[in-house]
Amino acid sequence: MTSSTEEEKDVAQWMLEQYRRSNRLVQATAARGIRATFGEQHVYKNRQHNWGINKGILEEFRKLTPDDVVWSRSSQTWRQRRETDPPDKRMVR
Repeated sequence: MTSSTEEEKDVAQWMLEQYRRSNRLVQATAARGIRATFGEQHVYKNRQHNWGINKGILEEFRKLTPDDVVWSRSSQTWRQRRETDPPDKRMVR
């Protein structure tokens, strides 16, 4: 695994600050903010033509977030863990 750059860590820290505002962060909103704040080199268009966030940034964001933060694939959102979420998973439906 490659080590993250300082810029990736800065972007991940920014994402954490955005998440903490409402204990949720929509990927599209985060990608838009990253593009505007840090530059387009940190995001990409995926096969569905949605904006994604570079892997190194996501790895750093995961390190910064506690286990009670999960990624909801269905809503493309990071959110608080719910009682119905599997306790051993960080990615949920």
